[in-house]
Order: sequence, then C-alpha cells, then structure tokens
Amino acid sequence: MTAAPLLAIRNLRAAYGKIEALKGVDLTIDSGEIVALIGANGAGKSTLMMTIFGRPRASTGQILYDGNDITAVPTHQIARLKIAQSPEGRRIFPRMSVAENLQMGADATDTTEAEREGSLERVFTLFPRLKERMAQRGGTLSGGEQQMLAIGRALMSRPRLLLLDEPSLGLAPLIARQIFEAIRMLNRQDGLTVLIVEQNANHALKLAHRAYVLVNGLITLSGTGNELLQRPEIRAAYLEGGRRA
Repeated sequence: MTAAPLLAIRNLRAAYGKIEALKGVDLTIDSGEIVALIGANGAGKSTLMMTIFGRPRASTGQILYDGNDITAVPTHQIARLKIAQSPEGRRIFPRMSVAENLQMGADATDTTEAEREGSLERVFTLFPRLKERMAQRGGTLSGGEQQMLAIGRALMSRPRLLLLDEPSLGLAPLIARQIFEAIRMLNRQDGLTVLIVEQNANHALKLAHRAYVLVNGLITLSGTGNELLQRPEIRAAYLEGGRRA
C-alpha cells in the first residue's frame, strides 16, 4: 500500500484582490522528498508558498498535510504542525541578535529544552559561522550569513516540512553552494522534506528528486529533476540565457 503524500495540493486557487495568482494548482510531496518549483518571475511561486502557510488564503481548492485539511487553519497553528518557512528576502529580525533570532524560531512550536539544544547544535553543525556570531545583530550579518540565519531559524522548530523561497537569491556562488549542500545534508541525514522555490533552476533541478514548472499560476510540467534538466524547452527558458526561474 502506497503511503499518502506528506503534502497534497488540489486545484488550489488564490488571488490578490481581483488578480488571480494561482489558477488551479495540483502538487504532491512525499515524505523525505526534495521537490523544486521553478518558473519565471510573477508565475505564482512565492504565492503558492505563502498560501500553504495561510497568507493569502486559498479562494478554492485544498491543502492536505499529513492527510489533514489545513486550507483554513490559521498561520500560527500551521507552524505548530511542524511546517517551517524560510521566506524570500530572509526577513530576519535585524535588531535582534543571532541567538534571539534562533530563539524566535524555537518559540514557534512546543519544544522541550533538550529539543531546543539539539536543534541549536544541528544549526551550528550546518552553519558554524552562526555560532561565531551569536551575539551579533542580524542586520549586521552578510547576505549569506543572513540566509543561513533564516534557514537556521526555520530549523529551530524541528519541522517535518521546510519551505524555502529563493535561498540563493543575491548570494555569491560559493555561499549558494554551501546553502544547497546544507539542504542536501538535512534531507539525507534527517529525512527532512523540502519544497524549494529557486531562481537558479540548474541548482534546484540538480538538488531535487522531483520538480514542477509553474507558468502563469498553472503547473505546466512535472518530472524528476534530471528529466526536466534534459527537456529542451526547460533548457531554453531557464538554463541557457532565457528567463531566469
């Protein structure tokens, strides 16, 4: 018997005022998978991520998490279901220290002191630089360090599903590779399930087990990361100087 997906999105629609950003999206993620979502700017990728987290609300359709309908569940309750988000633009608390930012992530869910300490050690193993900067204000970190902090903050809630929105945006190639390697390690060692929206389609498709292409609010293609890497229309649009994903 095949296990149910950890996340299943069915005919999802969402709008900003009169502008419909999602026009009937279907997507599934199995437990332990890395799934990438690629598409041009304005395709609806970030909207889908935010709709999973309850802002904006879906106008129609369903979001099923671990078999339960969370379409209308408030955002703060979604976080307590072990879903964590590292949003586009990082959105760390610039006046708070690294330690305080990480603490905010832990406060999103009910965790014991031992679990918090374990989560902190995991974050420091992935991103040793954060340990060196624990007392430093988040706003004084470099862009790469802020991205590490945003992901680390999300990991402090011990999520089963991690939503990553544009983790390499604005980063130097070396730092971006470190971020992708950390994601791969989390998946391999901890079995963490990841949905990643990424403007670097080449990195995203090499990282992902499966991937979806979103165009104007609709899924137009899906397959393994390797399958999509080989498709000529994907290479032309996203990998060979065409539109960036």
